[in-house]
Amino acid sequence: MIIAIDGPAGAGKSTVSRLLAERLGCVRIDTGALYRAVALAATHAGFAAQDAAALEAFVKALDLRVTQDAVFVNGEDVSGAIRTPEASRAASDFAALPSVRAGLMALQRRLGRSAPSVLDGRDIGTVVFPDADAKIYLTASAQERAKRRLAELHARGLGGELAEVLAEIEARDAQDMNRAIAPLRQAPDATLVDATSLTLEGAVDACYLAVQHQLAAGRG
Repeated sequence: MIIAIDGPAGAGKSTVSRLLAERLGCVRIDTGALYRAVALAATHAGFAAQDAAALEAFVKALDLRVTQDAVFVNGEDVSGAIRTPEASRAASDFAALPSVRAGLMALQRRLGRSAPSVLDGRDIGTVVFPDADAKIYLTASAQERAKRRLAELHARGLGGELAEVLAEIEARDAQDMNRAIAPLRQAPDATLVDATSLTLEGAVDACYLAVQHQLAAGRG
């Protein structure tokens, strides 16, 4: 069983998908973390997003592993390092490259097919698993997403101002939605869940009900 959750940055996909996976008894796969990890590794290695040819070989050689709680690159736990605004911006840059997407798509499909899974990202229901058993498009207003992201940064001891975070959110949205390859969009058969005014529990409940409805319709 494949459950696909797509949506813009800061909509709560990571937390919602983790809790939804627990409720459904599935494995949760954070595909955004994979792109962040590749971007972090490539940046530290001195690559720029323009180095497409060299990046293809670099990505293929990476030892990239994910667990329920951590992400490892060449044996190093990068779970914290990939959650900075800089890593987020770099991930969007590198995610636009065909060489990076091709390498990670194969990994995502392999992970998703290894067990009943909830996958969250930008193009899970549109590109990676267009035949997913259930699809959710989880979103919230840019203002609300910026507030949540700022609170998350402050909780981790990082600085930031609301106007700055909002500008980053809006820039990321534009980049993700307008890239030539696999742009962020709602799949035609995905259920829209707007979490702007929902609590975390409410968002998880809404996604759970949507998944149950889609699974029942599929069996019918």
